[in-house]
Amino acid sequence: MARRQNPKIERTLKRTSSLKLVKQTFLIVCEGEVTEPEYFNSFRLTSANVKAIGKGMNTVSLVKEAIAIRDIEKRRSRNYDQCWVVFDKDDFSDGDFNSAIQMAQANGFQVAYSNQAFEYWFLLHFNLYQGSIHRSRYAEMLTHLLGFRYGKTKGDSVKVFNVIYQKTRIAIDNAQKVQESFDGSNPAKEESSTTVHQLVEQLLQFVE
Repeated sequence: MARRQNPKIERTLKRTSSLKLVKQTFLIVCEGEVTEPEYFNSFRLTSANVKAIGKGMNTVSLVKEAIAIRDIEKRRSRNYDQCWVVFDKDDFSDGDFNSAIQMAQANGFQVAYSNQAFEYWFLLHFNLYQGSIHRSRYAEMLTHLLGFRYGKTKGDSVKVFNVIYQKTRIAIDNAQKVQESFDGSNPAKEESSTTVHQLVEQLLQFVE
């Protein structure tokens, strides 16, 4: 005679099987209109949805726009589990850069910043680059490392992603080592550095 299932376990199994898979949702508002959104949209996620938007705005203006986008989405009953802003130091003033970080965090956003620019994150996939590197050198360095000309037009970030994705853990380790060399009190003065790895670590949890 077949052994009868414990009624308590049976009820638990029924409840579990009836649960719907709830996906994690990300809102990522980027300074760059092409490079950053293409990169983040290239992650093959199975249990998360990403809305990555490029606005062509910077620092404080970008953060204000991100807050407005998030609030509009809320009014449409679209709530996000994680909200991020992605922007660069470039030549913007130290005050604007640090104020943008503080404003974002005060309004529930996490910040993936780069000092000086987003391409520094790409470079960390290949080597632990520390110290001041002007962003005017990034394209030439990446062209050498990638084996093809680095560009910022549509489709270029997808090509880059396909080359560097297998090195993502190396980049995360390198970015963390760089961050540990600073105290985090004045991001505008912490060149070269990036916190893009913190966002990437979150995305990797949902990769197929």
